[in-house]
Amino acid sequence: MKKNDLSDLQENCFCFCDEEISREAPFQVPIDIPEGFTIDSAEAAAAVTWSTDNLSCISEPCLIQTGPEPEDIGVQYAVRLQGTVTLLVSVSPVRNQYGQGDGAVSVIHNAEIDQVVYYSDNPDDCPDFSGITIENLVVVPPFYGSPLSVTGTIVLVPEPDQRSYVFTANTGDSTVSVIDTDVNTLVSTISLSDIPTDLGVTLDKAYTYVLHRNANLVSIINNETLTVTQTIPLAGAPRKIQFETGGEFAYILAGGSSIYEINISSQTITNTFTVSPAADDFALDPNGQFFYTTNSGFWVVNKYDINTGQLIDSLSNFETPNLIETPLIGDFAYLENGELRPNVVSVIDLTTFSESSQINRLFDGLITIVFSADGTRAFFLEPYFEVFPENLTVVDTAQHTFITTASLPGASDLAVTPDNQYIYAAQPNDNTVTVYRTSDYTAVTVIPVGTGPSAIAI
Repeated sequence: MKKNDLSDLQENCFCFCDEEISREAPFQVPIDIPEGFTIDSAEAAAAVTWSTDNLSCISEPCLIQTGPEPEDIGVQYAVRLQGTVTLLVSVSPVRNQYGQGDGAVSVIHNAEIDQVVYYSDNPDDCPDFSGITIENLVVVPPFYGSPLSVTGTIVLVPEPDQRSYVFTANTGDSTVSVIDTDVNTLVSTISLSDIPTDLGVTLDKAYTYVLHRNANLVSIINNETLTVTQTIPLAGAPRKIQFETGGEFAYILAGGSSIYEINISSQTITNTFTVSPAADDFALDPNGQFFYTTNSGFWVVNKYDINTGQLIDSLSNFETPNLIETPLIGDFAYLENGELRPNVVSVIDLTTFSESSQINRLFDGLITIVFSADGTRAFFLEPYFEVFPENLTVVDTAQHTFITTASLPGASDLAVTPDNQYIYAAQPNDNTVTVYRTSDYTAVTVIPVGTGPSAIAI
């Protein structure tokens, strides 16, 4: 949305979409027991029926920030429920003073509703009232003169399935852009205090770790609130982040000589390992027992115990080994090496820690290697040149052979959806992310993001 359209929007939109979402409405209903009758709260049970005849839905336009610039304004719709939900609340068993009978007592209660239950891009979007449920019914015994009561929760709209986001680290304006993969739309721009140079998403998709190489810092984004909730200072410049398959720890290569272990739950550094010689790159063992480092100057690949940081083994039969990557599932690593370009990619058998084969293709200096979530495919990204446009190589990891090539113009990094259906490619020169379909590697859509998206994760 351009700046000159803002005045038109403000005529119909009175505020930004900043009202808190509340999908549930708690209630408490006092129950007066008729004289001469009793309810044993220890055995009492509550039941509720309800009517939504006096409940309505309103779609209210409001403004959202769609990008880093003040004029990057768009419209969403706050879906508000207003009115009453009529509850018929019953408690049983009710007995007379002699303990006889097995009846029930009921009251009618009107729960007043006036709240935004979610935001939508569709002005006609409203929930189906037939999906409203009552949960968490509790009979609360009387105390200090208060009558017996029933508490519960009206679930107006169920919690949605976890949304899938793509994050880009934008070096040009110190932001992280957030793309909703369901609609391929920019939904948030998170401003940072320092330049983001790389990022990674935890395996449970709860947090995004952002590396700031210029500031020796890691920022942690809560993926539910899309806000920075923690920063962790390091003694060196963070260069790469990996997450072990158990989901407990993140590992960060910083300054070339240190591997930091961060507990994801406590978001604190729990260990620091020193590697020597200084590393160009590192990767984690898929089984969570080791990590591997490369050093192109000393022509060595080292294997370390991830629990103690102790050097276990070394390979010195590679020329200038640099980039190394491992899948989440598997027993191998891909290692780019070669003193002069074009380079080869060797397959390292991690069980024997030896070279087992090579990919049947040469490469002009890889930018990155990205594995699919199931480990069946690997995507090799080279620099893009118009004279050699096919800068993406797709590899079958079962046979360790390339199966196709494709063109991703201007891509600096890529992420693959968990179902292997789409690739999201960050294009820093165009300030965009392009979505490609993996069935034929054609572009599906182009999404404007922040300035200079250099790294991407999903």
